[in-house]
Amino acid sequence: MGGAEEDERSEEGPAPPPETDGDVTEGRKAGESGQGQPERNEEKKNADEALQKAEAKSRAILLEVLGDIPDADMKPPENVLFVCKLNPYTEDSDLEMIFSRFGKIESCQIIRDWKTGDSLQYAFIEFQEKKMAEDAYYKMDQVLVDDRRIHVDFSQSVAHHWSKFKKQGARGSREDAADLENRFGVSVSA
Repeated sequence: MGGAEEDERSEEGPAPPPETDGDVTEGRKAGESGQGQPERNEEKKNADEALQKAEAKSRAILLEVLGDIPDADMKPPENVLFVCKLNPYTEDSDLEMIFSRFGKIESCQIIRDWKTGDSLQYAFIEFQEKKMAEDAYYKMDQVLVDDRRIHVDFSQSVAHHWSKFKKQGARGSREDAADLENRFGVSVSA
């Protein structure tokens, strides 16, 4: 039954695709190129990053206005290390001696409970230069100190700026007011 017809079809190859009205070409819609998709993804990524930066800046300015941080543009110092997971018996002088091999230390302070004076098992070490802090960061992370494997990271705290801010108070000085006027166009003079 129709053996000859089957032979003719197999020699011709597969059946041709159905006719289209020109809207679809090689799996893409008309007017759409394969190059546009990565460009749109990159644009969307850049827009998302810009939005996140704007939101972070807005939150920082709000915290500054509320008096929670001294300055919205303040960045943590690059020469200060945060050291945690310390042994409760480790002293400031011990830590300073261990880290002094990387360079001159400006300050080394283990944070203590204000009432009991017991160590809270973390510290801040301020080096004279950024390079010294980087060397200590790379070589001292996960090192055993007083039978504890310490963790070293760069400080994210801006607490050392608070001493200046506290002296001036939340209202600040005339220079701070002039700075606000210049940055935001807001007059704060009475």
